[in-house]
Amino acid sequence: MNRFSIIYTIIFCFLISSCIEQHKNTSTEKFQFATPAEVGMVSDSLVKIEKMVMDFVDAKKYPGAVTLIAKNGKIIYESEVGWSDSLRLEPYRKDHLFRMASMTKPLVSVAAMQLVEDGKIKLDDPVGNYISTFKKTEILQNFNPLDSSWTSSPSIKTPTVRQLLTHTSGIAYGYMSPKVYGAILAKNGIPDLNTFLPMTVEETMRKVGDIPLAFEPGTKWMYGLNTDVLGSVVEVASGEDLDDYIREKITKPLGIKMLDFYFNDSLSNKLTKAFMPTYTGEITQIPNVQQLFYIPNYPTEGAKTYHSGGGGMTGTARDYFIFCQAMLDNGSLHGTTLLKSETAKSMHQDQLDSLSFRPGLEFGFGFDIAKEHPRKPNGVYGWGGAFSTIFWIDPTNDLIVIQLRQVLSSPFNNDINSKLEKIVYSALVNPK
Repeated sequence: MNRFSIIYTIIFCFLISSCIEQHKNTSTEKFQFATPAEVGMVSDSLVKIEKMVMDFVDAKKYPGAVTLIAKNGKIIYESEVGWSDSLRLEPYRKDHLFRMASMTKPLVSVAAMQLVEDGKIKLDDPVGNYISTFKKTEILQNFNPLDSSWTSSPSIKTPTVRQLLTHTSGIAYGYMSPKVYGAILAKNGIPDLNTFLPMTVEETMRKVGDIPLAFEPGTKWMYGLNTDVLGSVVEVASGEDLDDYIREKITKPLGIKMLDFYFNDSLSNKLTKAFMPTYTGEITQIPNVQQLFYIPNYPTEGAKTYHSGGGGMTGTARDYFIFCQAMLDNGSLHGTTLLKSETAKSMHQDQLDSLSFRPGLEFGFGFDIAKEHPRKPNGVYGWGGAFSTIFWIDPTNDLIVIQLRQVLSSPFNNDINSKLEKIVYSALVNPK
């Protein structure tokens, strides 16, 4: 080897080394880590989470859970307890994809508020400005279970964008009233959850505008397909499909890679298995059988055309954490601004005025908010999903907690959530 070859080799190696180091720095910028003690929490207390989850696993109430806790912007605790499958061949991993279900709603709510800031949507716009079937709406009066027919009368007012954000529009979920609204939605081909069928949210939400509301808009709080309708409004106002909009305006700018509506079939090995409770209370893995609207593997199988703003996203705990951190930092993270600070704050402030929500809770734009809650400080905000996913953000203690499980409509969610809350707050050395 001559002198020039040696010099070129040295230069080449230096460049490669620099690239590797640069990549290393870039990849670690997204996440910072600390020990619990470094941020004022007790490690021995947080370790109790693993045993708590395992107790539920041993009782066959959950297959397990992936838990992430961050404080002061740093991840301080992660655990993977249990197995993704019923045969217990595949332990839970940090990179497992979980069906987020209604944890999709906060992201779609942020998308809507971005368009409010851009002047493309006004909070008090009638939904009919964007979806023609909502120009005239009716209130359900009588329902005939024999043929799922109904009678209705015109509403005094029609739903607004604000009422979609606060679930006060009168739009119901089928599962909230299976014998009435469940039957009405089924008759009209409207799914509560994602579907493998080649449908779109646009065409489906037009159907929602044709069925009667449960009550006069603005008079009650009721959980329903509001955020799915909101997703359709986002599509019309932005001129983009909902998945493209969220990818371009929220997840990609934040550096989020594994939080989306659908994934390539090749990632099916990273998708956790879905479970459901049996009549005995124990869980069973949901078979991958195509039903009318739903298959367990919808993020990686099926038509992949139905972008449910109310429950369609799938992702990892770490990627959802990035979104939570951006909200905790008042709409901005690492130089990326999703929302103005005052807009982000308004989303976790009570927007129901005098309407009641749930004991110990208020409701903002896409988030519930603790007020005189038995276990969480005032101002803590978050939400959960039908697959037993849960997160909350505590701005006072600079704290984020995410726990992902995969049991559809588990009757034990309140139990495990309350135990998780008690453990986390008992671990704070100087809680505020």
